[in-house]
Amino acid sequence: MNAPTLERMTVNVVVTGAARGIGRAIAELYAERGAHVLSVDLTLPPALKGQERLKADVASRAGRARIARAAREKLGRVDVLVNNAAYQGAHGSVLDVSESGWQRTLDVNLSAPLMLVRELISLLPQGGAVVNVASVQGLFAEQDNAAYNSSKGGLVNLTRAMCLDLAPRGLRVNAVAPGAISTEAVMASIDASADPAQTRRDYEDLHALRRIGEPREVAQAVYFLGSPEASFITGVILPIDGGMTASFMMAGRPV
Repeated sequence: MNAPTLERMTVNVVVTGAARGIGRAIAELYAERGAHVLSVDLTLPPALKGQERLKADVASRAGRARIARAAREKLGRVDVLVNNAAYQGAHGSVLDVSESGWQRTLDVNLSAPLMLVRELISLLPQGGAVVNVASVQGLFAEQDNAAYNSSKGGLVNLTRAMCLDLAPRGLRVNAVAPGAISTEAVMASIDASADPAQTRRDYEDLHALRRIGEPREVAQAVYFLGSPEASFITGVILPIDGGMTASFMMAGRPV
């Protein structure tokens, strides 16, 4: 029997970190294309047609239990799980990053995707998909950002481990690795710099295409990886980076 397409059935999707940025773009794209979406964040995401909203912390056991309960009650099954929630607030080198910041970063960026898959495994049908949102900083490191680098590098290899362990259940697991994307956080960082115009040019110059990416461009890749059109793709880490990681010289520059 042919695998169902997104056009032939209502797809049920859980998106974490959906209040803004890449997560919001992912939730919006799925909702636009007729999916039933459970959007999760620490703050309530904006209301969308066909969307259920939930305020929950993916890093807490109680929060993940709430997500699983809501998914069971409101969706019934989860065809696509998008682990997008991320914490980027623990800057510092390996010598000075705070212990609490290190732990929070790993709890949100690395442990939560693993534990949420465990919580939702009974709702993920054969043919279902998990898409993790990693980062180019999971493929190379940025100075003075040890916690984030480590968490996203761990998520890259966790994606591969999930691929192998969940394949017998008929589940596919992939990840995207965005470069610099024009999210609220990135643009606020640019605007807060001493020379925003120059800082923006510096960000743009990190990419072979010489521009910052848009959240929608990441969302489109996530949508594809979660769809039946990607039915023979699993264990892949797909850079959405405008060519940033194609060049050794560019990859050595901070993001």
